Amino acid sequence: MGRIARLTGIALLFGLAPADAPAGTVASPALPPPSVRAWQTGLLRPDRLEHASFAFTLGLGVGLLSRRPAGAAASALTLGLAKEIRDRRHEGFDPVDLAADAIGAVFAATVTHAIAR
Repeated sequence: MGRIARLTGIALLFGLAPADAPAGTVASPALPPPSVRAWQTGLLRPDRLEHASFAFTLGLGVGLLSRRPAGAAASALTLGLAKEIRDRRHEGFDPVDLAADAIGAVFAATVTHAIAR
């Protein structure tokens, strides 16, 4: 973790305000530019990597048992879609999470196809 991120975390933890802030207020620290934060918000954020890896694992398991790449992809995508529909009430439907599930499903189908040959 970078020095700026650690200092920002410490400042937020203790509620410290910069010296030029009016008394009784806490100034919001400046966020790094989007290019620096891309891993936290893009397709490679940890939550989406979990979606892709779980879809891959589930799809590969089904694919190895059935020896059908389509079954591998369909099972992973179905479970991912069901989860996003369920999340619609709580967190909101996230199409990028579903895209991460699709990436894992495609990898599972590809590996299943390679093994089944």
